[in-house]
Amino acid sequence: MEDQRSLTLPLDGAPHMVESALSKSRALGVLLWVGITLFALFFLLPQLFLAWPPQLLERRAQRGKVREWVKMAGGWDAIRRDCVSWAEQHTNGFSSHWHDTNGLPPTVGILKPLLVLYEPTHGRVSMKIFGGHSTGGHSTPYFGLEVLTTSKSEAYRPGVGYWGGDAIGNYHSTYKEIAEGIYEIY
Repeated sequence: MEDQRSLTLPLDGAPHMVESALSKSRALGVLLWVGITLFALFFLLPQLFLAWPPQLLERRAQRGKVREWVKMAGGWDAIRRDCVSWAEQHTNGFSSHWHDTNGLPPTVGILKPLLVLYEPTHGRVSMKIFGGHSTGGHSTPYFGLEVLTTSKSEAYRPGVGYWGGDAIGNYHSTYKEIAEGIYEIY
């Protein structure tokens, strides 16, 4: 590539370099990119850190932890069996909040639920295992389980909505049956 500068001789006879218009615009372009980069680092990078990790990766990690805990609890059948017998003992319903595992079946306690709710009218035990809203920070996405406890609840399918307040970490919009009568909701 040719040098964009040229030698000129002024009246005194000493040579000196003169910058061309193309060289000046290239320098302005570099300065513009430096400015854009600094703006991105200062304003956009902190926003990226708040959004990290992406929900796809976080959901995968949540599922892995739940699978590990389910194995420790004896499997999906053991969890469903304990939820059904627990529901038979608490005909008026039951709720447990924020890691209070007193009174929960041992298989459910191993899952480390944030909230557990048994609603006899719906015939299900709902467990919020992950999820939490963070003001000004990264919110943990909702992940929970619903276990059907009666034969009349077989036609039930988990709904969409907020559980415990209209906050990001409490919202679930998707469900997937992972074992007979047990749904993963997220």
